[in-house]
Amino acid sequence: MSKKRIKQYLMLLTVIGLVSIASGSGTFASFSAETTNPGNTFATGTIVLSNTVNAGSACLSSAGGVDTNINAACSAVFNASVQKPGDSALNNLDLQNSGSLNATTLKLTAGACVASDAAGENFHGSGNPCTALDVYVQEWSDSAHTTATHCWYGGATVANTCDFSDNTKTLAALATASPLTLTGGLTGGAHRYFTIGVELPATAGNTYQGRAATDSLTWHIDQ
Repeated sequence: MSKKRIKQYLMLLTVIGLVSIASGSGTFASFSAETTNPGNTFATGTIVLSNTVNAGSACLSSAGGVDTNINAACSAVFNASVQKPGDSALNNLDLQNSGSLNATTLKLTAGACVASDAAGENFHGSGNPCTALDVYVQEWSDSAHTTATHCWYGGATVANTCDFSDNTKTLAALATASPLTLTGGLTGGAHRYFTIGVELPATAGNTYQGRAATDSLTWHIDQ
């Protein structure tokens, strides 16, 4: 075989070898590993105050995720008319945290009491019923009011049990003392049960004839 032929043969073998190496370079094995954490979610809870007077409809603090703070649709706790000295109005209030988050704080704030002439009366005295009307805030153990657990405001001649014995605990004084922190907060889904009592003392004189007192009670919870 001629040298030229041998040289051509060797060059051909070299080309074939290079092609073989190139074509086989992608077939080498390699190590790999993979993990996936699917469905990662961060969702918020809710804190919603439900306010029910006696056996009425529940009034909620939140609608559509918007905190309205004071819902104007809530019922009045007391709405007494044509009363006389010694008469009282007692009404029950059921507060519930209808949300899923615990509220660590529950507060009661009484608005400024406003005195005015009573509607529907033709004769009006000059007395200020805001400073005369005794008021108390009583808490109970359950919806049946089985046990008085705390007198948050008012007279209390028996431990934990409110009465009208303290004539300094008036509607006007409650506004000044506000806000009251009602220790214990309100756990998500839980209830707290209250009675709000108002009385015109039997000693009230003629200056209170044909007069009215109006105020607001605001209940507030914080997470």
